[in-house]
Amino acid sequence: MSMSYEEAEQEAAYDEFVASLAEELYDEHRDQAIEEFITERLQSYYERNSSIAVSALKFLETSKSLLDKDPTASLLYSSIATEVILKTVILKPIVSGLVHSESISELIATVLTKQTGVDRFKDLIFKILEEYVEINEGAAKYSRPKSSMSLWKERELVQKVRNAVAHRAEFCSVADAQLSMAIANEFYLLTERLIGALGFHFDSSGKIRFGVPGQQTMF
Repeated sequence: MSMSYEEAEQEAAYDEFVASLAEELYDEHRDQAIEEFITERLQSYYERNSSIAVSALKFLETSKSLLDKDPTASLLYSSIATEVILKTVILKPIVSGLVHSESISELIATVLTKQTGVDRFKDLIFKILEEYVEINEGAAKYSRPKSSMSLWKERELVQKVRNAVAHRAEFCSVADAQLSMAIANEFYLLTERLIGALGFHFDSSGKIRFGVPGQQTMF
């Protein structure tokens, strides 16, 4: 069912509002995010939201199980896992912490991460990763082992394949699905290092737990 002109106009206005709000938050904190977004706020968020990664990690597991028999479905699962890890497990805690009013921080973080792409906040994501994870070449240039392309650039390539699947009903190759799964797994490993630097770990169910892990991680 297509939207009316008025509905389309309202949706465009809302998108513009969300985009401007995201830009305002980003510009306000881009130079002071690391200084003001203290470790305790990240730790507090992960303690209160210990299950935020569970669904994404289940999608990654499903992607692995589908790789040989249905690579297109596998790619969809792993690419979604990547975006949820970035938006929900990394970006949302950051944005929530940057909003000074705790009473509305969760609401604004939810709106921004739901309605805007993570690319708008990639520099902020890179700064947070570099603050807590040792990355010699810098997060923007970080790449998977044996890959000459940055992880973020690889993610963008997979997004194009995913869009072709979703919007043009195209099938993807096994190689595409393997790449997507490898990217999702690498973002998981970065996230594992991030929460590890904050004193947390993923338990066997994918929940974030405080303290030293008592067993191996999921992947």
